[in-house]
Amino acid sequence: MASTSSTTHRQFTFFDVETVKDIHDSESCPEIFRNAPEISAMTSSTAGLVVADIHGSIHILNQSFVSVASWVAHVGGRVTHMIERQGTLVTIGEEDNVRSAIMKIWNLAKVDKRTNGPSLLRSAKVQPSGKPHPVSCIALTSDIAFLAIGLADGTVLLYRHLDQSLASASGSLTTLPKPRVIHEIPTEPVTFLGFTTSIPTSLSPVDGSLSQDANNHTNHILNLLIITTSSTYSYPLIPKVSSPSSVLVDEIGAGLQCACVDWKGRWVALGREEALYACAVSGRIGSYALEGEKKSLHTHLNYVVVVLPAPFPPTAAATTTPVSNQRKFGAGGAGMVPSATTGVPAGVGLLSSSSSEVARVVLVDMENKLVAYTGNFEGGVRDAISAWGHVYVIGNDGKLTRLIEKPTPDKLSLLYAKNLYSLALSVAQTQGLDTTDVHRHHGDHLYSRGDFEGAMREYINTIGGVQASYVIRKFLTARLTPLLMTYLQELHARGLAHAEHTTLLLNAYAKAGDVARLDSFVRSEGRVFGAEGPVSAGRVEDMAPGDGLSKEPPFELDTAIRVCRQAGFFAHAAYLARRWGRHDDYLRVLVEDVGDSSVELTLGGTRRSPGTKNEKGDERKTEINGYSAAVSYLREVGGDCAESALTHYGRALLDHLPEETTQLLIDLCTIAGHLPESSPPEHIPRTHTKVPGYLSYLALSRAPVVPPALSAGDEALVAKPPGVAKEIGEGSTEEDKGAGTSGHLRVTSASPGPTHVKDGSQVPRRPSPTLFFAHFVDHTTHFVRFLETVACRRWGQSLEGAVAVEIPGSEDDESERRDQAAAWNTLLELYLTENQSEGDKEKAKALRLLRSSHLPYDVTHALILCSSYSYAPGLVLLWEKLGMYEDVLRFWMDQHNSGVRAVMESGDSGAGILSSPSAQVIAALRQYGPGRPHLYPLVLRFLTSTPELVSAHQADLQEILELVESEHIMTPLSVVQVLSRNNVASVGLVKGWLMRRITEGQEEITTDYRLRSSYRSETESKLKQIEELTDTEHPKVFHVTRCSQCDGQLDLPSIHFMCNHSYHQRCLLDNDTTCPLCEHQHGVVQEIRQNNARLADQHELFLSEVRENGFRAVASGFGRDWLQLAWDDTPSTHPDGISSI
Repeated sequence: MASTSSTTHRQFTFFDVETVKDIHDSESCPEIFRNAPEISAMTSSTAGLVVADIHGSIHILNQSFVSVASWVAHVGGRVTHMIERQGTLVTIGEEDNVRSAIMKIWNLAKVDKRTNGPSLLRSAKVQPSGKPHPVSCIALTSDIAFLAIGLADGTVLLYRHLDQSLASASGSLTTLPKPRVIHEIPTEPVTFLGFTTSIPTSLSPVDGSLSQDANNHTNHILNLLIITTSSTYSYPLIPKVSSPSSVLVDEIGAGLQCACVDWKGRWVALGREEALYACAVSGRIGSYALEGEKKSLHTHLNYVVVVLPAPFPPTAAATTTPVSNQRKFGAGGAGMVPSATTGVPAGVGLLSSSSSEVARVVLVDMENKLVAYTGNFEGGVRDAISAWGHVYVIGNDGKLTRLIEKPTPDKLSLLYAKNLYSLALSVAQTQGLDTTDVHRHHGDHLYSRGDFEGAMREYINTIGGVQASYVIRKFLTARLTPLLMTYLQELHARGLAHAEHTTLLLNAYAKAGDVARLDSFVRSEGRVFGAEGPVSAGRVEDMAPGDGLSKEPPFELDTAIRVCRQAGFFAHAAYLARRWGRHDDYLRVLVEDVGDSSVELTLGGTRRSPGTKNEKGDERKTEINGYSAAVSYLREVGGDCAESALTHYGRALLDHLPEETTQLLIDLCTIAGHLPESSPPEHIPRTHTKVPGYLSYLALSRAPVVPPALSAGDEALVAKPPGVAKEIGEGSTEEDKGAGTSGHLRVTSASPGPTHVKDGSQVPRRPSPTLFFAHFVDHTTHFVRFLETVACRRWGQSLEGAVAVEIPGSEDDESERRDQAAAWNTLLELYLTENQSEGDKEKAKALRLLRSSHLPYDVTHALILCSSYSYAPGLVLLWEKLGMYEDVLRFWMDQHNSGVRAVMESGDSGAGILSSPSAQVIAALRQYGPGRPHLYPLVLRFLTSTPELVSAHQADLQEILELVESEHIMTPLSVVQVLSRNNVASVGLVKGWLMRRITEGQEEITTDYRLRSSYRSETESKLKQIEELTDTEHPKVFHVTRCSQCDGQLDLPSIHFMCNHSYHQRCLLDNDTTCPLCEHQHGVVQEIRQNNARLADQHELFLSEVRENGFRAVASGFGRDWLQLAWDDTPSTHPDGISSI
């Protein structure tokens, strides 16, 4: 064979050759191929290899080439064509006494018990007209929907909806869809039919149109390519068109068996003497130069199996038979006997050659323009077929040869050895393999030759498949740093970079001083982009917090920010932190890195905001103070971010910007939602007084720091509130509008704060002011202003009274009460702090706070504070509120005992008068004494403790003694005992009072004697009366003559009672056995006795009375007859039982 030079250089041996032997006889070929000339047709199927012979029988072979099923398909004839799809076998053959070809359709999955062969589904003649014509080719779609049959007279028959006809159980064996003649040119016999499912434009393996699978009908494209001896036509099937007809595609054709369909159903390969051509619906799309007569073409994966004569005959006998330049239809050779019925050569389905012929088999990869195998076969080739992933070549002598493709790594190694990396890439792409290894080998080759830029281009294609360290180690030298930066940038762009890669890239930027590329890197987008392109924001101030369209950055954000800070690129670190919503990092840059110094936060080559150019048009540097920018930023984002950041950086901001920071804290704690851009602070003198320990009683200063805000993500991309960023078209410059049209969105990752769901809507929650108390340790004045303003604006509380404010319903009532108490407790402590300039004013505020009833301070805590700061008015006021009046008296007594001779007595107006502690004791007793008798002994002991007090308060002593006497607060003996405990008080001091008390006592004794005498006489009278009543020996004489009820003269019948009361019988009620006049009096006595009897069992009550006053309790017990009931269980027979008479 003469071949072109280009082909010669692309010939490889990708296949190994193996001879297949019979499973039972290893010295010979498989039994079924020993008589090869009798094989008329072969095809591969899902059931195995299907082989038909000239006797009309069909055999199904397994991989050992042993027949597993056999049956007679065409009786008395032969099988000329076979094709199988999805277990359905279509055969066309000849039978005795039938002039036309017979088509039969078999179900290979179902066995007919009568014939032990597959079930016959349909059987019909192929005869479109009255005159029969031989069948030249057959084609069937993978879904069995379309069947095409080509005839030798140039006619093509098409059966539509064949699958539906076969699925119908009602049809008979001859029921088939009516065939339609879709092509008819008598002068051009049809030699091949093939269905294609795509419309490729080239043979390139990376062509997008070639990526469709032959069985994939998702695009709903199906065409039938019709090959004749001189032309190629196309007939559209799907999508269906009106009045379809065959269209000429190319003016080249092919002989019988010299065409095949691509393995993916994209195009048809035509074998002509000068070359192989690829024709698709769009026309000729490629060719491969392969000279020589083509005997047959077959498809095996991405290869075209070409059978052609050997380039030179091995013997002289083989050269005696001339070979025509092109095999025409019907040109038979040796071994092809014409059929008596149809005139078609007997071996039309297979090759025929003389036994001395030497055939050559070539496997061509037309997409990659290479020959994968070339081999000569002595004795000629009967057929070649692709089955079970291999190519099988059957010789005329029955010899069976298997061509086994080498593994892909071995094939690529062959190409690597010849430095054919482009071809290796094409081969890998054709077979749908990963091309990473190809790019790596190609890159290594270029690197070894010194082509570092080319090597880097290849290494970039290995990202994701090759360890990045493999490439990085090769480019660590200084002169290769730009290429290394390119690789690392691509690694980040694909989201495959680690923290170490980010560190290396940024250090490379710093080492090379390439600020422009650093700017481009920090502005790069992540793996998820917006619909309108990347963001074009340059200045940090022009971005909203969390600005950016992608869900995550294309690099390790923490590492990038850290390295930029370490390298001094504060603007880039701030840009990254602000853009991706890393509020903590952004504030860390401003506060810890920038601080008091001014820094330019503008990235080079970025969009400028209005006003950043001077009169000459040059860019002005935008320098800002770190603390000022931090305060402005926190006011902008608000919510959780501001709360967390101020908890961490509040003290530093207060040290440098006390007014602005205090106002920010006030707004944050009082405004629910987004904060205003600025709030003018009230004028407060900047007086800094260090008072250590005024938060010593508050554990609130030790509250944990609020967790940092969420990083940029799905939850963090919250729309920026109105007023923070300008809307495009409203107050924006043309430059801003341009940025807006490019997809620049303003978003923020800081929500307005924790929300509370109320009535289906979310209401922002304000942070607790106690979180920021610890920051005001060195800023007392600002702390007072902060607490007073927060209390007024948040809770409507002030020293002047309640203020009407709107309180959101999202606040937790319990936590709010705790915060209110903490705020006013701290304010009280601040008021009590000594301040030389405003001490009296602050003390007055403290007293007003303690006197107020609407302020929710903690009384116990306030008592501790007043005690710690020795604030007497506050202590007295709090003791009064707590009802601790004895503590008030003892306080003033302690003041007198400690040597204090004069104290300031506060009035309602805040002014005070001097007064002695002892006078305060007397005043307190006058105020608290009524209703509290235990205070008088305490004051008496105090006033008689020293001669000075006795001499100074003689009148007060007399007043107290008179009050004790009038209110019976103390007995004379108790007074004497109090006054006689020392030698300070004399008898003369209380002589008059004692004489009056003795006289009153004697009068009480006299009165008691009289009462005793009357009780005795009454008792004697009662006892005598009882004795008379109980005397049964002397009759009772009634002398009453008038009725005690009606005062009328008594007449019979009358009733007399022992109590000397008599009544008419008519004046008494029925069954009334008691005296009506004495019944009530006796009932009261009985009730008293019953109550006494019931109380006699309540021992705990009696014991408690004994503990209070034992004598009185025992005497009362005898009087109530308790003690007698206790030791006498018998019923009482006391003579007082008058009611029983």
